[in-house]
Amino acid sequence: MQIIEVEGLCKSYGENTILSDFSFKVNEGEVIAVIGPSGSGKSTVLRCLSLLEKIDKGKITVGGKVMVKTSKDGKAEYAPEKELKKIKLRLGMVFQNFNLFPHFTALRNITEAPVHVLGIPYKEAEDTAMELLNKIGLSEKVNSYPCQLSGGESQRVAIARALAMNPDILLFDEPTSALDPELTGEVLKVMRNLAAENMTMVVVTHEMGFARDVADRVIFMEKGKIIEEGSSENIFTNPANERTRAFIRGFYGQE
Repeated sequence: MQIIEVEGLCKSYGENTILSDFSFKVNEGEVIAVIGPSGSGKSTVLRCLSLLEKIDKGKITVGGKVMVKTSKDGKAEYAPEKELKKIKLRLGMVFQNFNLFPHFTALRNITEAPVHVLGIPYKEAEDTAMELLNKIGLSEKVNSYPCQLSGGESQRVAIARALAMNPDILLFDEPTSALDPELTGEVLKVMRNLAAENMTMVVVTHEMGFARDVADRVIFMEKGKIIEEGSSENIFTNPANERTRAFIRGFYGQE
């Protein structure tokens, strides 16, 4: 079942066009890796989906509900605020730099939103948080503050925080780019496990091994456009576009 549909998305900052007529779809249970050179607009796609950025025009539908569409005068027209809040709750976002509350413990970072946004009783939220910390291998860090966690541990707590809101889709914005190779493996293991559980994920990443081995579909972007899209096998073994081939060759040259 289709869970996200993006049609003709355009986004500019002044004279600088970031996304141009960008369209793609996400099916339930699918893992999509978005790859491409730095500055190609990959992160902006996620920021538009998660309402951190407003689009200029286009249409975004999440779970059959229209988040934004283009009005008759050619401008982006968003759903009413109440509807937007419901749509936003279906999406969980994991940021490049963790974005944990520095003055909260790991436990409170995970329980804060379920209690204060969803109105879940604290004991229930705490039980869920403990289950998630155990799932990501950090049950012993329940009372640790972000300054006491490694980068990999912080990112795993950030993933647990997103999962605690019980989203339909997880959006990952280069979740390992701030980590060294050893800590990257910790985070990718959690993401691989989520993929095995059929969690719907859109992952902007420079981790080509993850994109090749875990993603169902890969989108290669450059200059705000989709250059090529296909199964991970096709993109990595038989890309149709020369620009994609050059990018993939660069990856294999680094292995």
